[in-house]
Amino acid sequence: MGAKVVLEQAQLVGLAGAAAAALVGEMTKESWASMRSLAARFFRRGGQEEEERQLARLDADQVQAATLDPAALRERWNRRLLTLVEDFPEAAEELAAMARRKPEEPQSGVNQTAENNTGSVIQIGRDNSGSLNTERR
Repeated sequence: MGAKVVLEQAQLVGLAGAAAAALVGEMTKESWASMRSLAARFFRRGGQEEEERQLARLDADQVQAATLDPAALRERWNRRLLTLVEDFPEAAEELAAMARRKPEEPQSGVNQTAENNTGSVIQIGRDNSGSLNTERR
């Protein structure tokens, strides 16, 4: 039985590390709201007060993410996530959902801009969205 407990602890440590990396990795991306929702569900396992406290910390770190050391930020969130999942093992499912996010994957899509044009702009492709400003500058 002792080996099983060590294995479970090692799995939790691995999950917390992956989840922290994903969390920090998405702090500066457009997909942040989705990751924040996953984190909120995870923190909710500790009760409303814990959820509010951790989300306030998370929001403060997200606002400063571009100026903070990513490694230190990942370590900070790794500790917080691991502590909560140890206290509330039923939160492991939400932790795993965060860990499955891949922050190193680039955002899919293409951004196109056309400036100082005197003629028409035509974009051909699938799933186009956006607006066309025809005012002269």
